[in-house]
Amino acid sequence: MHILPWNPWKYIGNKKNLDTFRMIDWAAIFFRIIKSEARQKMNTIQVLLAIRQYILFLFLIQKYPDIRMVPNQQIDVVLHAHMANLQQFEQDCLYLFNTCLQHIPDFGVMGEAERLEWQLAFAQTQELFELNYGQNTMGNSPAACCEILLGCT
Repeated sequence: MHILPWNPWKYIGNKKNLDTFRMIDWAAIFFRIIKSEARQKMNTIQVLLAIRQYILFLFLIQKYPDIRMVPNQQIDVVLHAHMANLQQFEQDCLYLFNTCLQHIPDFGVMGEAERLEWQLAFAQTQELFELNYGQNTMGNSPAACCEILLGCT
């Protein structure tokens, strides 16, 4: 089901990747957000844009597996909605990355050195968005206090 107003699929390189991304139940994630507390802060268009940003974010993780990624707050809302069905989330990660995806909370809150590291990782994530998708494609939502890593602990 294509519920996204702007086509993120054009950025996903080959047909195998495209098919894998399309296997994710985006409608379920959308409805999970709509029914959550996050809905109070986002209208329907903002939810759809956040899902689009999340798709692009996942593709960046796939493309740059060794780079630390810090999502913005809107992407993080979608990530949490995706993680809400943990079994499906883990299966989707195996399809996309052949490994788990780790959500490391509270990154950037344990002192000045970590805060600077967090800010640099977020700036790098923003740069990768612009390099791969164009100016302002990550939006202007502030950084979420977390990081996303590939691989299981």
